[in-house]
Amino acid sequence: MAIPTKPGIYPDLPFEDYCRIDACNHSKLKYLSLTPAHARYLELNPPESTKQQDLGHAIHTALLEPERFNEQYVVAPDVGDRRYKEAKDAWASFVKQAAGKTVISAEDNRCIEGLKDSIRAHETASAVMYGRGINEVSLVWEDPETGLLCKARVDRLTELNGWPFAIDLKSDGERATTDKWQMAVMRYGLHQQAAHYLRGLSILAPLPDGYARKFAWVVCETEPPYLVRVFEADDAALSIGNDEVAKHLRIYSECRKAGTWPGWPQGLDYAGLPAWAMKKYDLE
Repeated sequence: MAIPTKPGIYPDLPFEDYCRIDACNHSKLKYLSLTPAHARYLELNPPESTKQQDLGHAIHTALLEPERFNEQYVVAPDVGDRRYKEAKDAWASFVKQAAGKTVISAEDNRCIEGLKDSIRAHETASAVMYGRGINEVSLVWEDPETGLLCKARVDRLTELNGWPFAIDLKSDGERATTDKWQMAVMRYGLHQQAAHYLRGLSILAPLPDGYARKFAWVVCETEPPYLVRVFEADDAALSIGNDEVAKHLRIYSECRKAGTWPGWPQGLDYAGLPAWAMKKYDLE
């Protein structure tokens, strides 16, 4: 399939081809929360994935693209102590048979199977993951303000209680308490990612007046008992995220035109105590 260069909705685009589209996505823009210099460096030198991210990718593939998961992944067998010849030979045979596939541990596979069970048992998660909808939808659009080509890959488009929803599947090594998840949203700029997706959808697939597309995260705990929880992004978070995305697109456009990517401000900056500390001392 040819790499898309024009705005559109591409439901059957392989992930590898999506990655090759030269356009602004959330990963490219989020580091502008630091400085343009940080964003440019990380754009050109993407960090290596962590073990947790590798597990998250496997979970994502297993839940959203099960056929691809079976083609690309294989579970490591328990061959025993590989210091001994029999176990060493068994492992060598497995490695030969698994050539070209990604090997995951039995523990990670238990996590994936546990999450499948938890989603089926969770009424809302089951509805948004297995109800009517479409997975892995690639979007390409032109930002009206800057003219930049933008892209996003939405995990799932579906509906819930009569409302159209964009769904993002997330794995988390923390327990999915509301406080923990809200901290994760802020730490990783997930409200900006959600707003970026919804901006693309609003341009490519606008809804009739009176309707609004909503956004939700299906959060998968990667520690036993492998529970899931569904959080809807509230309007305030999406509004702030949208403002941040618009700002980052303007900065990215200006830097690209100028060919300069500035770092931290020159001169002295003031630093005191954070707001939560000031509140603590005021209370005391």
